[in-house]
Amino acid sequence: MKKLVEAILHVQEMLGTVLLSVFFIAITVQIFARYLSVSLMWTEELANFSFIWAVFMGASVMVYGKAHFCFTYFKARFEGKKGAAYDIFLSVIMLGFTIPMLLYGIRITMEFWNYNWISLPWVKMGYTWLCLPIMGGTMSLYCLYHIIEDIHTLRERDGG
Repeated sequence: MKKLVEAILHVQEMLGTVLLSVFFIAITVQIFARYLSVSLMWTEELANFSFIWAVFMGASVMVYGKAHFCFTYFKARFEGKKGAAYDIFLSVIMLGFTIPMLLYGIRITMEFWNYNWISLPWVKMGYTWLCLPIMGGTMSLYCLYHIIEDIHTLRERDGG
């Protein structure tokens, strides 16, 4: 399971990096186009949607790194079994948000799949919304992975 999770994480990191680069390039092109009095409406939509994807992929990566949701005051005070139990507690809370994000993300993606971008009508809005179920699914996977790892930590500390 660890190799699968790390492979998915690597893809998300690369995708987030590429999309952040697309965002930067689209903004740069837009700046130069405005300076030259050329209208390029597609750069705004491309920048918006690539930024959304980059942020959502980055949020999933942060969940894997246990850097997305944590109360550092408590985290610093819990070590050993208490720390593992605290991490399980946080992962369960996160699942309460990530699973609905996955389910409703699928629903909204299906709902808006056939809508089109305004400036590039050949691009479906469904591709834009697809980041929601991907983020919800990978965040849920990462939370479940952490729960399993923390349970193993609790068992090791119990001697069995």
